[in-house]
Amino acid sequence: MNKDNIHLETNFEKYISRKLAELSTEENGWRISKSDKGFDSSTALYMPDFIEYLGATVPEKLELMKNKLGTNWQSNLEKALIRSLEINGTVITLRDGFPMAGYQTIVCSGGIPDDPRLPKQKMFYDSNILRVMHQVHYQTAGNKSLDLVFFINGIPVATAEVKTELTQTVYDAIEEYQTERKPIEPGTRRKNYLLMFKRGAVVHFAISESEIWMCTNLEPEKPRFLPFNKGNNGHAGNPPMLTDSDEYPTGYFWNEICQKENWMRIFHNFVFEEVSKKEDVTGRIRDQHVLIFPRYHQWDCVTKVIHDVYQNGVGQKYLIEHSAGSGKTETISWISHELIRMMDKSTGQRVFSSVIVVTDRVGLDTNIKKTIKQLKKTVGLIEMVGGDDVRRTGGAKSKQLAKALAEKREIIVVTLQTFPYALEAIANNKELENAKFAVLIDEAHSSQNGQFAGKMKAALKLAAAEKKKSKDTSDVTDEELINAYFSEEQANRVMPENVSFFAFTATPKAETKTLFGRDSGKIDEKTGNPIPESFHLYPMRQAIEEGYILDVLKGYMPYKTAYKLKEDIVPDKLVDVRSALRTIAHWQTLHPTNVMSKAEFIIEHFVKNVAPMLDGQAKAMIVTSSRAAVVRYKYAIDGYLKAHPEYDRSKISEHLQFKVPGEPLVAFSGTVHGKDAKMKEDDTFMSDTVDTFDYLKENPFSLIKSEYDYTEDNMNNLGYQTIENAFDQDRNNRLLIVANKFQTGFNQPKLCAMYIDKKIANDIEIVQTYSRLNRTHSGKEKVFIIDFVNDPDTVLNAFHKYDNGAKMEHAQSLDIIYEIKSKLDSADIYTNSDFEAYRTARYSSIAAIDAQKDTYRRKMYNSVSEPAERWTEQFRALQTAYGTWKNVYDTASGKGDSETAKQAKLKMDEITESIDQLNDFRRKLKKYCSAYTYISQIIDLGDPDLEVFYGFAKLLAHRISGTPLEEIDIKSLVLSDFKINRLDVGEPDDDNATLKPMRAGGTAKTSKKESLKEIVFKINEIWGDDVDKTKAARTINAIADFVAADEISRIQIRNSTNTKESVIAEGRLEGVIKQAAATLMRNDFELLASKVLSDPQTWKPLAEVIFDMIDKKKHVDISEISKLGK
Repeated sequence: MNKDNIHLETNFEKYISRKLAELSTEENGWRISKSDKGFDSSTALYMPDFIEYLGATVPEKLELMKNKLGTNWQSNLEKALIRSLEINGTVITLRDGFPMAGYQTIVCSGGIPDDPRLPKQKMFYDSNILRVMHQVHYQTAGNKSLDLVFFINGIPVATAEVKTELTQTVYDAIEEYQTERKPIEPGTRRKNYLLMFKRGAVVHFAISESEIWMCTNLEPEKPRFLPFNKGNNGHAGNPPMLTDSDEYPTGYFWNEICQKENWMRIFHNFVFEEVSKKEDVTGRIRDQHVLIFPRYHQWDCVTKVIHDVYQNGVGQKYLIEHSAGSGKTETISWISHELIRMMDKSTGQRVFSSVIVVTDRVGLDTNIKKTIKQLKKTVGLIEMVGGDDVRRTGGAKSKQLAKALAEKREIIVVTLQTFPYALEAIANNKELENAKFAVLIDEAHSSQNGQFAGKMKAALKLAAAEKKKSKDTSDVTDEELINAYFSEEQANRVMPENVSFFAFTATPKAETKTLFGRDSGKIDEKTGNPIPESFHLYPMRQAIEEGYILDVLKGYMPYKTAYKLKEDIVPDKLVDVRSALRTIAHWQTLHPTNVMSKAEFIIEHFVKNVAPMLDGQAKAMIVTSSRAAVVRYKYAIDGYLKAHPEYDRSKISEHLQFKVPGEPLVAFSGTVHGKDAKMKEDDTFMSDTVDTFDYLKENPFSLIKSEYDYTEDNMNNLGYQTIENAFDQDRNNRLLIVANKFQTGFNQPKLCAMYIDKKIANDIEIVQTYSRLNRTHSGKEKVFIIDFVNDPDTVLNAFHKYDNGAKMEHAQSLDIIYEIKSKLDSADIYTNSDFEAYRTARYSSIAAIDAQKDTYRRKMYNSVSEPAERWTEQFRALQTAYGTWKNVYDTASGKGDSETAKQAKLKMDEITESIDQLNDFRRKLKKYCSAYTYISQIIDLGDPDLEVFYGFAKLLAHRISGTPLEEIDIKSLVLSDFKINRLDVGEPDDDNATLKPMRAGGTAKTSKKESLKEIVFKINEIWGDDVDKTKAARTINAIADFVAADEISRIQIRNSTNTKESVIAEGRLEGVIKQAAATLMRNDFELLASKVLSDPQTWKPLAEVIFDMIDKKKHVDISEISKLGK
């Protein structure tokens, strides 16, 4: 086969359909339609196949219809089918059929029979007609077509857009779906039934030679596509095409997925609808309906597990090593469902009497119940021992479990505490002697603090003793407890042979691999023992690259990095050295034992960097070394907040409350005696640190009660509300201080920052702790980890064991921000006017947020549309040009015209270089944002334009990448401009209070004479007593006019959410005033303007006057000033 020939899109389509045709046998295969003849876009059906299927499976019903309905029989049948598709959707209609009066249930397809000995089930399955159709015109009014549509018995289940790599990519196919393939046509509002969510095709594939992506809902403004790739050596994508192979990297689609048995199993046994409450970046809670189609690794895992059980029988062990973000809940549900359906092909009996799922996650057992209920409609299929999140059952759990096992209930969900009773019953109950069981262990890593009995209690002691030997002070986790339990069972040789074990974990310990792993065929050179490996692996790096979890190490900032940045700052000419050094010096005061210093830093870092994220709902966790440390941190933070009323929610304006961290929650096990939380230095703390902590009104540590027993209950005072719910739902609880709790097995997508003040003992605990931040949330693009005590090399090495692409963000030089920006500026993608348009939209949005208007989001998004379109147009033009020259090259090569082929190749190389430059520009936008975030959290760069450009670069990168508006945290870009100032919480006490500007709606009045005195006072403060007052007043008016003409300055000043102090401190006003002064250097105001430019003590009092004048829309009255003379 000439591989170059199929790089044409139509040839690639034909190649795919030819590969599908090769799967065909007499009973198994695909039919190929080269055109869409017979397809009806108004129904999205190919009725000839549906009627043929019914004729093969229920011919008597068809005959009855024809006799009773006459010529209308087909029309009535079609209407009944359409009605079911409209009401129940494609998946349920395929699985369950639909009722038709007088004809009972019309079966639409046959699933794979659980018992192949049943001839009727086998006949329904064997008769299924699979069809792939080329160039399907799907519009009910229009002529657009899809490359491929896949049918089961005439009902569409999948569509595909096909692209070839040398002219276009899989991302072009995705963009085509997102922009062209609309379920409801814009403008006409006509429905395209093939593309309707639930009603039409279930899944839509974007396919190229190297990648496949999928989407189950095209209705959103910007449909979200997910990767459907195998992975490439631990990374995203697929293994590259082998030089000696004729098969493409995406060949698994037609060679594996489209095999009849696999294809039918997916639509009958995998796909289900998930309904959940979802909060978007605007804070709205919505019902979200999602059709869950398995990702490749999920399908591959389930398929391989079932195949292995059939091959090797009961009694095997399976270690499923799937990263966070892998969709483990769905995988457990699908495996449970498939295991309980497995039948012994010789006896027709179930292979497993019961499937036992061991989990302490309420969410998992609830989701299993909801999922399997859709896949298998059997009453009482699932037994929740102890009840679920809706219904709690009474009585002893051990008795309920024994009853469920005896009755051979299909799926039994138990907790880790109850699980040993199940194994004891299996081993000792004579009624269960011949029964076989599957045990799925959801290894959530949560710390164990519950009540245990019998063998599990002994295992808990054993695990605790092992940790003590290794000097590990953390609590025993699920994994360690399970390992200890099974190690004891193996040592006592009481492991039941009639049980298959399936253990799920993201970060398995060596002991876990030894207990549940498979022989890899490799030998450990040190021990001479076989090296065990996981049965199935979905690695962390692949999950990160596929966008299912965040790369937390990009936000990692170790304590010693501050020193490195200090060394870099001395020769650095681009940053404000004084400002930066002040920030660095503040870091150096963070002595490792100084909780108060760390508490101060944590609050200020949170307010500046974390608080604006996720619509002001971002959370942070403080990880401490002990329960006593939790108490000390709680008192230190409370003391700092009490000393800073600007962080008191009850004392600040509503529009600023998002900045407030609120009251911190605590989480720890057991009790802390007050005396254990006190130190000798506490009594002299205030006198020893009077200069450092002079803001404190009282010693926070003296408030710790020595004779009091502290618990998380009496410190949080939440009543019946759990810590998890309070932390998630209450905007007044945004900090969580923990000790050996919530570091593992805790999923909180709003968690955006972590402050580590604990030396973490082992690699797995490091990875598990830091990974609490990796959950995704709408608008969550970055996280912060401030590590006060751990060595960054140790942290990185720990992650390398589970993430083969782990690396940390590094700030080699503070110049990097300016260097990247300079390269971006020179790319000629955006202009100064583009940047100013964004800047104006950003400052205008402040007023919109204050007025609680949501229109600013779209305006902000659109403010970067011109440079985004400029980039896109250039990119598409280059792609088109490449395709043109590729055709020239192919034609010339075919004719033997080497000179033309050479010239065409040169053009192709030039275009490829230009495309690389555009892609490099996109990468640099993201690199700038990453570098700015990393450095600005600890360095005050003294340049507000860099912050504004950060927002511009972030939005532009999103627009170029096609990120939907609802997935961008635009509000945080605006909220970062909101400043909390002490003036926000009360009137100042000094005598100059009358100088505070009257805001809109204010009632303060000042006499003309008093105002004149104030102006003269300010003139003298700016230029000295001997200045010409009239000339000074004219200078002030000229500068005020210049500043008022600057739209952004005018918006900032007249926006009621901004105080005078915050606008002046932001720094932009200073720059505009100095620009104004520079314009006055060649006229009568030269001397006064020169002083504004050269004297650092001049501009601030001048800025205060200018602010008041623009805010009140007034000028200095020259005639009144002139009466005073010089």
